[in-house]
Amino acid sequence: MPIINFNITKAEVEKKKLESVPQGPISFTQTPNINSIKEIQISGPSGRMNVLDVDFDFVSKYEPEVGAASIKGNIYFQEGEEFRKKIIDQWEGKKTLDPKFFDEVINGINTRCYVLSMMLVKELGLPVATPFRYSATPTEAPKETKSKKK
Repeated sequence: MPIINFNITKAEVEKKKLESVPQGPISFTQTPNINSIKEIQISGPSGRMNVLDVDFDFVSKYEPEVGAASIKGNIYFQEGEEFRKKIIDQWEGKKTLDPKFFDEVINGINTRCYVLSMMLVKELGLPVATPFRYSATPTEAPKETKSKKK
């Protein structure tokens, strides 16, 4: 079940102008969403071929609202005719998808959009969701000293 093309059509990042520095921790969430799935024809090496066109968005939000990022795009997914029809029927019905297809598409979106999102938010000076420092050895916890009772 291959993803044969990945297109980003829009990327937006916003840093909110705050009146004061937020107090406490800042939480960060990233959510990939599938907006639509349709069958289209594209040109391939052996002529025209039918693929699934999966339209998506990838939204990054901060709490408290210090900024946001949004990436929109689409994925071309190539698979046999029977599988394509099954996915289209599932999408038009209950909007539930074959787990293998869903995992591959969501992992494809996460893999590409996470890195782009982190680069964009870093450029605006927003908190990045991953730490910059890594250590090969774990830090030692401070040792407790026993106090003498009198």
